[in-house]
Amino acid sequence: MTRRPILVVAMPDSIHTARWLRMLPPDVGPLVLLPTARRDPIPDLGRLWPIRDESDLAAMPADAIGLWSAEPTGEEATPDALPPPIGFTNRRTILRGATIARAIRALRPTLLHTMEIQQAGYAALAAMPRLGEERPPWLVSNWGSDIFLYGRLAAHRPILRAVMTEADAVLNECDRDAALVRELGFRGRLLPPQPASGGADIAALPRLDALLPPSARRLILVKGYHGWAGRALHALSAIHLAAPALRGFAIRLLLAPSAVREMAQRLAEHDGLDIAAEPWMADHDAVLRRMGDARMMVACGISDGIGTTLLEAMVLGAFPVVSNTGAAAEWLAPGRDGLILPPHDVAALAAAISRAATDDALVDAAASRNRATVDRRWDLRRNAVSAAAGYAEVIGAGRRAAAA
Repeated sequence: MTRRPILVVAMPDSIHTARWLRMLPPDVGPLVLLPTARRDPIPDLGRLWPIRDESDLAAMPADAIGLWSAEPTGEEATPDALPPPIGFTNRRTILRGATIARAIRALRPTLLHTMEIQQAGYAALAAMPRLGEERPPWLVSNWGSDIFLYGRLAAHRPILRAVMTEADAVLNECDRDAALVRELGFRGRLLPPQPASGGADIAALPRLDALLPPSARRLILVKGYHGWAGRALHALSAIHLAAPALRGFAIRLLLAPSAVREMAQRLAEHDGLDIAAEPWMADHDAVLRRMGDARMMVACGISDGIGTTLLEAMVLGAFPVVSNTGAAAEWLAPGRDGLILPPHDVAALAAAISRAATDDALVDAAASRNRATVDRRWDLRRNAVSAAAGYAEVIGAGRRAAAA
């Protein structure tokens, strides 16, 4: 008899989706990914198996992840009457609640897990009135800004309240958001927080003693995002103020849009700094090697959870200089193992960058403590056990409720 699957609604092109699904142990049951949009799945997902009904599920190889592949019909063509995420003008390209309801009726999953709220979670909310007794337990993963930022927006707050009222369980990235989901009316199970990416194969990453000590490194990495959450232009303003301490370093911007690249070019000319944008790297091993060459990692933004770039910096010895609008303070000791500043205080950010560039004892001492923290809390195998236990808890509670 075919085991009933876990239906995961998530972005098919997200590395977080891939890392989470590939982290889970086989005994959690078959996994079926229902994409939030018609985009190419990221290769890191590995082997995918098209799923349209339970017969496809029965034929799925044990090493594959199911991919919902039924062509939309009827009401699935109509976008849900819900606000789009920031950066979208409407929900025409986003998964419909009718599609989630159809997949649930076809596959009878033991659990619905939505990873991210504004695309996956809102669509699941639209599916709920269509399901009745066919409704499975619903686990909501709250990624970095899903509640912390969107909860402040008038168009989104009532929708978030409806999601939180309907959800059976919530998995946050950080302790900060526990109070926020309760304020929105959530009364279900709060699972222990985990990063959206699940975990990393820490044993496969370079040991710190195989790398140069941070004090000997001459590379500074800066997250280059500037838009709805990132504030890379603020970081560049701080670098301008800190320029005297930064000559002799190579400063590289990651994933920088044109406005950030243009400002970096002006700083290079005006301040005599070696500063430039780095091209996107498809090879994640190369990304990690670059982080292992960095003395510090600078990230400035108005909202985040626990960013993967921060965790990679901590594991490879790059000293974090980050905004206080994320969850960095839940992972490191501010002022000792990283410097955490308000995103709009450019003068304070400049002082922090200067300090990290000149205080060798600070960056070297932080490296081993940060590595130990990440070894303990971001390990793939440990977090896989925790994730599987969370699934079992929510599924078990759903069965008990159905039998009552």
